[in-house]
Amino acid sequence: MIKVIVFSDIHANLPALKAMAKEIKHEGYDAAFHTGDAIGMGPFPSETLDALLNIPKIHPIMGNHDAWFINGLPKPRPHWLTDEELKHYRWTYSQIDLKLKNLMAQWPYLAEHEFEGLKTAFVHYTLTKCGKNISLIINDPITKDMDKLTGHHSALLVFHGHSHHASDIKGKVRYINPGSLGCYHKPAARYLVATFNKGKVYIEHREAKYDDTILYNAFEKRKVPKREFIYSAFFGDRWKNQKA
Repeated sequence: MIKVIVFSDIHANLPALKAMAKEIKHEGYDAAFHTGDAIGMGPFPSETLDALLNIPKIHPIMGNHDAWFINGLPKPRPHWLTDEELKHYRWTYSQIDLKLKNLMAQWPYLAEHEFEGLKTAFVHYTLTKCGKNISLIINDPITKDMDKLTGHHSALLVFHGHSHHASDIKGKVRYINPGSLGCYHKPAARYLVATFNKGKVYIEHREAKYDDTILYNAFEKRKVPKREFIYSAFFGDRWKNQKA
Protein backbone atom coordinates (compact mmCIF):
# COMPACT_ATOMS: atom_id res chain seq x y z
CA MET A 1 0.00 0.00 0.00
CA ILE A 2 1.28 3.47 -0.94
CA LYS A 3 -0.17 6.75 0.34
CA VAL A 4 0.29 9.95 -1.70
CA ILE A 5 -0.67 13.54 -0.82
CA VAL A 6 -1.80 15.69 -3.78
CA PHE A 7 -2.46 19.43 -3.69
CA SER A 8 -2.39 22.24 -6.21
CA ASP A 9 -2.51 25.98 -6.84
CA ILE A 10 -1.23 27.35 -3.53
CA HIS A 11 -0.94 30.80 -5.14
CA ALA A 12 1.27 32.22 -2.38
CA ASN A 13 -1.27 31.52 0.38
CA LEU A 14 1.11 30.66 3.20
CA PRO A 15 -1.52 30.15 5.96
CA ALA A 16 -3.31 27.58 3.78
CA LEU A 17 -0.08 25.72 3.03
CA LYS A 18 0.93 25.69 6.69
CA ALA A 19 -2.48 24.33 7.70
CA MET A 20 -2.21 21.46 5.23
CA ALA A 21 1.42 20.76 6.15
CA LYS A 22 0.46 20.51 9.81
CA GLU A 23 -2.31 18.01 9.04
CA ILE A 24 -0.22 15.71 6.85
CA LYS A 25 2.75 15.73 9.23
CA HIS A 26 1.38 12.70 11.06
CA GLU A 27 -0.21 11.09 7.98
CA GLY A 28 2.65 8.70 7.32
CA TYR A 29 2.57 9.31 3.56
CA ASP A 30 5.07 8.03 0.99
CA ALA A 31 5.15 11.07 -1.33
CA ALA A 32 3.58 14.52 -1.73
CA PHE A 33 2.92 16.23 -5.08
CA HIS A 34 2.06 19.87 -5.76
CA THR A 35 0.66 20.17 -9.27
CA GLY A 36 1.72 23.73 -10.00
CA ASP A 37 1.16 27.45 -9.39
CA ALA A 38 2.94 27.86 -6.08
CA ILE A 39 3.11 31.63 -6.64
CA GLY A 40 0.97 34.40 -8.13
CA MET A 41 -1.98 36.26 -6.60
CA GLY A 42 -1.16 35.71 -2.92
CA PRO A 43 0.87 37.94 -0.57
CA PHE A 44 3.53 35.39 0.50
CA PRO A 45 5.44 34.29 -2.64
CA SER A 46 8.89 33.78 -1.13
CA GLU A 47 7.69 32.34 2.18
CA THR A 48 5.35 29.96 0.37
CA LEU A 49 8.11 28.61 -1.86
CA ASP A 50 10.37 28.09 1.13
CA ALA A 51 7.64 26.28 3.08
CA LEU A 52 6.69 24.15 0.06
CA LEU A 53 10.24 22.98 -0.53
CA ASN A 54 10.56 22.03 3.12
CA ILE A 55 7.61 19.64 3.08
CA PRO A 56 9.05 16.13 3.45
CA LYS A 57 8.99 13.95 0.31
CA ILE A 58 7.69 16.82 -1.84
CA HIS A 59 7.61 16.69 -5.64
CA PRO A 60 6.75 20.13 -7.11
CA ILE A 61 5.37 20.36 -10.65
CA MET A 62 5.67 23.48 -12.83
CA GLY A 63 2.55 25.63 -13.18
CA ASN A 64 2.02 28.53 -15.57
CA HIS A 65 2.60 31.15 -12.85
CA ASP A 66 5.80 29.37 -11.85
CA ALA A 67 6.95 29.12 -15.47
CA TRP A 68 6.33 32.83 -16.10
CA PHE A 69 8.63 33.64 -13.20
CA ILE A 70 11.34 31.34 -14.53
CA ASN A 71 11.06 32.02 -18.27
CA GLY A 72 9.44 35.46 -18.41
CA LEU A 73 5.88 36.55 -19.11
CA PRO A 74 4.34 35.61 -22.49
CA LYS A 75 5.56 37.51 -25.56
CA PRO A 76 4.14 39.23 -27.47
CA ARG A 77 2.18 40.72 -24.58
CA PRO A 78 -1.28 39.05 -24.52
CA HIS A 79 -4.48 41.10 -24.21
CA TRP A 80 -5.15 39.92 -20.65
CA LEU A 81 -1.79 41.19 -19.38
CA THR A 82 -2.98 44.66 -18.37
CA ASP A 83 -0.80 47.28 -16.70
CA GLU A 84 -2.28 46.28 -13.32
CA GLU A 85 -1.57 42.60 -14.00
CA LEU A 86 1.99 43.51 -14.93
CA LYS A 87 2.42 45.43 -11.66
CA HIS A 88 1.21 42.40 -9.76
CA TYR A 89 3.67 40.02 -11.42
CA ARG A 90 6.57 42.43 -10.99
CA TRP A 91 5.72 42.81 -7.30
CA THR A 92 5.56 39.02 -6.88
CA TYR A 93 8.89 38.42 -8.60
CA SER A 94 10.60 41.17 -6.59
CA GLN A 95 9.80 39.28 -3.38
CA ILE A 96 11.51 36.01 -4.32
CA ASP A 97 15.09 35.08 -3.52
CA LEU A 98 17.16 34.11 -6.57
CA LYS A 99 18.19 30.86 -4.85
CA LEU A 100 14.54 29.82 -4.88
CA LYS A 101 14.28 30.73 -8.56
CA ASN A 102 17.16 28.39 -9.38
CA LEU A 103 15.44 25.56 -7.52
CA MET A 104 12.13 26.22 -9.26
CA ALA A 105 13.81 26.07 -12.67
CA GLN A 106 14.39 22.35 -12.07
CA TRP A 107 10.70 21.54 -11.60
CA PRO A 108 9.28 19.23 -14.29
CA TYR A 109 6.19 20.07 -16.34
CA LEU A 110 4.99 16.49 -16.02
CA ALA A 111 6.05 13.61 -13.79
CA GLU A 112 5.05 9.97 -14.20
CA HIS A 113 5.22 7.30 -11.49
CA GLU A 114 3.89 3.82 -10.89
CA PHE A 115 2.24 3.09 -7.54
CA GLU A 116 1.15 -0.48 -6.74
CA GLY A 117 1.00 -1.25 -10.46
CA LEU A 118 -1.06 1.83 -11.40
CA LYS A 119 0.69 4.27 -13.74
CA THR A 120 0.05 7.80 -12.51
CA ALA A 121 0.99 11.21 -13.91
CA PHE A 122 1.16 14.64 -12.28
CA VAL A 123 0.84 17.81 -14.37
CA HIS A 124 -0.53 21.32 -13.96
CA TYR A 125 -2.72 21.21 -17.04
CA THR A 126 -2.54 20.30 -20.70
CA LEU A 127 0.76 21.10 -22.42
CA THR A 128 1.78 22.34 -25.83
CA LYS A 129 3.35 19.87 -28.27
CA CYS A 130 6.86 20.65 -27.04
CA GLY A 131 5.81 19.82 -23.49
CA LYS A 132 7.30 23.03 -22.11
CA ASN A 133 4.31 25.37 -22.14
CA ILE A 134 0.99 25.14 -20.33
CA SER A 135 -2.28 25.85 -22.09
CA LEU A 136 -4.11 28.69 -20.32
CA ILE A 137 -7.58 28.25 -21.80
CA ILE A 138 -9.84 25.91 -19.81
CA ASN A 139 -12.52 24.25 -21.93
CA ASP A 140 -15.72 22.72 -20.60
CA PRO A 141 -15.60 19.81 -20.21
CA ILE A 142 -11.90 19.84 -19.38
CA THR A 143 -11.47 16.37 -20.88
CA LYS A 144 -11.16 18.22 -24.23
CA ASP A 145 -7.93 19.70 -22.91
CA MET A 146 -6.59 16.87 -20.77
CA ASP A 147 -6.98 14.21 -23.46
CA LYS A 148 -4.44 16.15 -25.53
CA LEU A 149 -1.80 15.00 -23.00
CA THR A 150 -2.08 11.39 -24.15
CA GLY A 151 1.13 11.57 -26.15
CA HIS A 152 3.08 12.93 -23.19
CA HIS A 153 2.44 10.05 -20.75
CA SER A 154 1.31 6.44 -20.51
CA ALA A 155 -0.64 6.82 -17.26
CA LEU A 156 -4.18 5.65 -16.53
CA LEU A 157 -4.60 8.26 -13.79
CA VAL A 158 -3.64 11.93 -13.99
CA PHE A 159 -3.62 14.43 -11.13
CA HIS A 160 -3.72 18.08 -12.18
CA GLY A 161 -4.67 21.62 -11.17
CA HIS A 162 -5.05 24.97 -13.00
CA SER A 163 -8.85 24.97 -12.80
CA HIS A 164 -9.45 25.84 -9.15
CA HIS A 165 -12.53 23.63 -8.94
CA ALA A 166 -12.16 20.12 -7.54
CA SER A 167 -13.10 17.45 -10.08
CA ASP A 168 -12.86 13.75 -10.84
CA ILE A 169 -13.71 12.99 -14.46
CA LYS A 170 -13.17 10.32 -17.08
CA GLY A 171 -11.81 11.04 -20.54
CA LYS A 172 -9.27 8.82 -22.26
CA VAL A 173 -8.03 8.23 -18.69
CA ARG A 174 -9.14 9.40 -15.23
CA TYR A 175 -8.36 13.02 -14.33
CA ILE A 176 -8.47 14.24 -10.71
CA ASN A 177 -8.10 17.82 -9.48
CA PRO A 178 -7.98 18.35 -5.69
CA GLY A 179 -9.13 21.96 -6.14
CA SER A 180 -6.99 24.97 -5.37
CA LEU A 181 -5.37 24.83 -1.95
CA GLY A 182 -4.90 28.60 -1.79
CA CYS A 183 -7.87 30.10 -3.66
CA TYR A 184 -11.31 29.27 -2.31
CA HIS A 185 -14.44 31.04 -1.11
CA LYS A 186 -13.73 30.04 2.49
CA PRO A 187 -10.56 29.69 4.63
CA ALA A 188 -10.04 26.00 4.00
CA ALA A 189 -6.99 24.47 2.31
CA ARG A 190 -8.10 21.68 -0.01
CA TYR A 191 -5.98 18.64 -0.75
CA LEU A 192 -6.43 14.92 -1.19
CA VAL A 193 -4.98 11.66 0.03
CA ALA A 194 -4.62 8.94 -2.60
CA THR A 195 -4.10 5.41 -1.27
CA PHE A 196 -2.82 2.93 -3.84
CA ASN A 197 -3.29 -0.79 -3.26
CA LYS A 198 -2.95 -3.67 -5.75
CA GLY A 199 -3.65 -1.65 -8.88
CA LYS A 200 -6.48 0.41 -7.39
CA VAL A 201 -6.63 3.89 -5.90
CA TYR A 202 -8.84 5.26 -3.13
CA ILE A 203 -9.32 9.04 -3.04
CA GLU A 204 -10.14 11.07 0.06
CA HIS A 205 -10.69 14.83 -0.33
CA ARG A 206 -9.84 16.90 2.74
CA GLU A 207 -9.87 20.50 3.95
CA ALA A 208 -7.58 22.13 6.53
CA LYS A 209 -8.93 25.29 8.17
CA TYR A 210 -6.68 28.32 8.65
CA ASP A 211 -6.74 31.86 10.04
CA ASP A 212 -8.32 34.10 7.43
CA THR A 213 -7.21 37.37 9.02
CA ILE A 214 -3.50 36.57 8.57
CA LEU A 215 -3.98 36.28 4.82
CA TYR A 216 -6.13 39.40 4.46
CA ASN A 217 -3.85 41.53 6.66
CA ALA A 218 -0.82 40.51 4.59
CA PHE A 219 -2.59 41.49 1.35
CA GLU A 220 -3.31 44.93 2.81
CA LYS A 221 -0.05 45.52 4.69
CA ARG A 222 2.07 44.50 1.70
CA LYS A 223 -0.18 46.45 -0.68
CA VAL A 224 -0.33 43.58 -3.16
CA PRO A 225 -1.16 45.07 -6.59
CA LYS A 226 -4.61 44.26 -7.98
CA ARG A 227 -5.74 42.83 -4.63
CA GLU A 228 -9.32 44.10 -4.91
CA PHE A 229 -9.80 42.08 -8.10
CA ILE A 230 -8.09 39.07 -6.51
CA TYR A 231 -10.43 39.22 -3.50
CA SER A 232 -13.46 39.08 -5.79
CA ALA A 233 -12.25 36.66 -8.45
CA PHE A 234 -10.38 34.11 -6.34
CA PHE A 235 -11.67 34.39 -2.77
CA GLY A 236 -15.40 34.82 -3.28
CA ASP A 237 -15.39 38.34 -1.84
CA ARG A 238 -15.19 36.85 1.64
CA TRP A 239 -13.63 40.03 3.05
CA LYS A 240 -16.44 42.41 2.14
CA ASN A 241 -17.26 43.17 5.78
CA GLN A 242 -13.65 43.87 6.66
CA LYS A 243 -13.34 46.33 3.79
CA ALA A 244 -16.55 48.16 4.68
